[in-house]
Amino acid sequence: MKIVKKLTAAAAAVCLAATTGCSAAIGQGTQNALSVDGYDIGSGMLVYYTIQAYDNAVNLLSDQNSDEPEPTVKDVKNSKLDEKDAVDWIQDKATDECITYAAVQKKFAEIGGELSPEKKAESKQIAEYYYNLDSRAERNGVSLETFYKIAEASYEQDEIFLHYYGIDSEKGCSEEELKDYFDDNFARCKYIIISKTNSLGEPMSEDELRDIRRKAEDYAKKINKKSGEMNRMWELDECDQDYKDYIKSLNTTEATEEEEVQTTTTAAPEETTEAVTTTTNPYANERLVQKPVETTPADGEEKDKEPDDYDKFIDYVFNKLEPGKAEVYDYDKENLYVIIRGDLRERMTEDDYWTEDYKTNLLQLRYYSDYTDYIKDFASTLTVKKNDSAYRRYDPFKLDLEKETNS
Repeated sequence: MKIVKKLTAAAAAVCLAATTGCSAAIGQGTQNALSVDGYDIGSGMLVYYTIQAYDNAVNLLSDQNSDEPEPTVKDVKNSKLDEKDAVDWIQDKATDECITYAAVQKKFAEIGGELSPEKKAESKQIAEYYYNLDSRAERNGVSLETFYKIAEASYEQDEIFLHYYGIDSEKGCSEEELKDYFDDNFARCKYIIISKTNSLGEPMSEDELRDIRRKAEDYAKKINKKSGEMNRMWELDECDQDYKDYIKSLNTTEATEEEEVQTTTTAAPEETTEAVTTTTNPYANERLVQKPVETTPADGEEKDKEPDDYDKFIDYVFNKLEPGKAEVYDYDKENLYVIIRGDLRERMTEDDYWTEDYKTNLLQLRYYSDYTDYIKDFASTLTVKKNDSAYRRYDPFKLDLEKETNS
C-alpha cells in the first residue's frame, strides 16, 4: 500500500481481535504488561492500546446515544459495554490487541520476514506523525519507540498476508483467478447523467420528459452506430458535451449569449488543451462500479430489505446491461443515464489496472477477512501470562485520557 494508505491504516495497526485464555500473573515490576508464549509486551504498548480501546468505547457510546454530547471520561467509566464494566471492556480490548501484536511478531519470524530499509523508513515517518498527532500517548509515558514497533507491525502484516494469500501462495489464488474475481466484482462504466428536473429543480412536465428521454435515446443510437467499444466510449464523451451545451442553451438570455460568444472566442486555447487531454487519456470519465460485498444482516436489521435505487442500479449493471452497448437507464425520480459497460480486461495491464499495488489491493479485498480469521485462530493457541501489577498500575481510568492535541 502507498504511504497515504499507511497513514490511515497505522492508527489502527494490528487491530485484530484475538480471543485467548490468560494464566497466572508474571513478575512483580510493571515494565512488561504480559508475556505471550515467551514474547514480552511492554507496558507502553498496553497503555497505547488502552487509549485506543477507550476511544472505541467513546465511539460506541456516542453511536448508542447519538442525540447526546460526546461522553466524558466519567461517563465512560460509569458505563457498561457488551454487559461489561467499562474498565474490564477496555482492558480486555487492549489485551486482545497486545496478544495479536505478539502473534504477528511470531508469524513474521516464522516466515523469515524482513522489512526493507524503505519500509522501515516509511514506518518511522508514520510513527512520528501519529505520536505528534495526539499528546495522550506521551503524557501517559508511551515512548516513540513503541510507536515505531506498532507502525512496523502494519508493514509486517502486509508481508504475512502476501506470504499466505498472495498470488500462487498457500491460501491465495492464481493470477488468472484474481482477474476473474476483478471482472466478476467490478464493472468498467461510462455514463451521461441526464436530469429529469428543470433549472429550478422541479419535476419536468410530461412533454419535457418525453423530449429529454428522446434525446437520451438518440444519444444511445448515435453511440451504438460506432464500430468498436473504444469508439463508442469516445462518442459517449461527445454526447455528454452536447448535453452540457444543451443545458446551457436552455437558460441562455440574449445578454448571456453575447457573453458566451466572447467567452468562447477567448477560451479557444482551453478547448484545444481539453482535446489534447482527452486524446492522451482514452479512459477519461470512466468509473469502476463495485458489486457490494454480501454480508450477514446484524441483529435487528431487516433480512429482506427493499432494494434502493443504487441496489437496483448495481443489479442492472452486473446482470442486465449488455457489455459494449449504450443503453438508457432510469436511475431515480430525478435522473436517467445513458450508460455503456466496457471490457474490464482490456485495462488489466501493468501500467493501468494491473500494477503490483492494484493486485495487492484486490487480494486484500478478497482475502483480508480470511487473513484476520487466520491470525485470530493462531493467536488463540498462544499461552498468555498477565502482569497484574502492570494492569493495576495502568488501569484505564488512572490514565490521562482527556484529548489535547500537540501544537
